Amino acid sequence: MSNIYLYTDDIELGTKLTARLMHLDRSIKFLDSLSTLADENSLVLIDLDTYEATPDAIQALKLKYPNLRLIGFMTQIHKKLRDDYRKSGCEMVYLKSALLNNPDSILLEDDRK
Repeated sequence: MSNIYLYTDDIELGTKLTARLMHLDRSIKFLDSLSTLADENSLVLIDLDTYEATPDAIQALKLKYPNLRLIGFMTQIHKKLRDDYRKSGCEMVYLKSALLNNPDSILLEDDRK
């Protein structure tokens, strides 16, 4: 995995997460839209609280880029929504707070798969 892409419309969250990930030896890029992705061999962190990040949009990304690794995060996890996102192609769905507090352990754990 060469790049980490971040899709969120929460600028404060994006800034905090980017600051926590800067020490990793990977490129971190913001996506304006899920449709602007250009690198299939990457990890995409997706804010599932945004309007564009629907289960259908996640599924479409996985169909277009089968090797893409998708990790979702949301403010509050609802079992039904989490299950829908997992079925659509998100490998995992985390709380935003967990991702902000432990990005290294989440991404390192994710790299072992």
